[in-house]
Amino acid sequence: MNQKSQPIRCLVVDDEMHARQAICRQIEKHCPHFEIIQTASSASEAYQMIKDLTPEVVFLDIQMPHESGLELLDRFKDRFFYVVFCTTYHEYAVEALRKRAFDYLLKPVDGNDLIACAKQITHKLRVQPEKEIPKPGGRRVELITSGQRHFVRHADILFVEASGSYSTLYLESGKRITVSKNLKRIAEMLQDPLFKRVHNSFLVRLASVQAFNHRKGVLQLPNGKEVPVAVRKREEVRQELIQLMVNEQPETEVNLAAEDQGTFEKP
Repeated sequence: MNQKSQPIRCLVVDDEMHARQAICRQIEKHCPHFEIIQTASSASEAYQMIKDLTPEVVFLDIQMPHESGLELLDRFKDRFFYVVFCTTYHEYAVEALRKRAFDYLLKPVDGNDLIACAKQITHKLRVQPEKEIPKPGGRRVELITSGQRHFVRHADILFVEASGSYSTLYLESGKRITVSKNLKRIAEMLQDPLFKRVHNSFLVRLASVQAFNHRKGVLQLPNGKEVPVAVRKREEVRQELIQLMVNEQPETEVNLAAEDQGTFEKP
């Protein structure tokens, strides 16, 4: 059996039996290519099982007696498994992401959310396990304005704001460059997956985001500028920020500190 056809080995951890059973039923129903190798009722039990059984994915509760799921992760400095938190509480989302969780599912776990999560994990583990994400830094874009030619590194751009047929690039240095091109054309010139059209008027380099208030739909950038995120884009933006963290881009080790209401924040 080749690697692509092998089931993905999972461990389910929750101190409540009915919760463990519910998650197992959802996995068995929606993720036939996932194999539940064992369940654990405490962090200490899970710790030993993870060491002995080496699961590829751990579905982990957060609030448990004696030791939380978050504390359990601190015991694995060189983590070899993906973590999917399954919890009733919204308020741990930021801390979970700071600890590089692959996903954060709210109980009762929605089948569609689980399917989407499982597809991403399957792609990373079975389809393209060695795929590398392009690293930002060296690429440049050529811009001409007022007779001047600018060669701007992608990594120096915080965001781009559009005003009609003009666009203004805001750079980390504080400099601004306005060009007679609309936002769609700027995105085509960049051709960089790290830039995201978050609003009709804004294109943001996600690696520069310092905080994201999902409820309000606002991105906080290093220069203090707040960029709005369209309602239809909020969940997509959240997922892409999570993905950047999962892949541990050097520039995007976003040390997420919790405020509330699902706010991501750099220290």
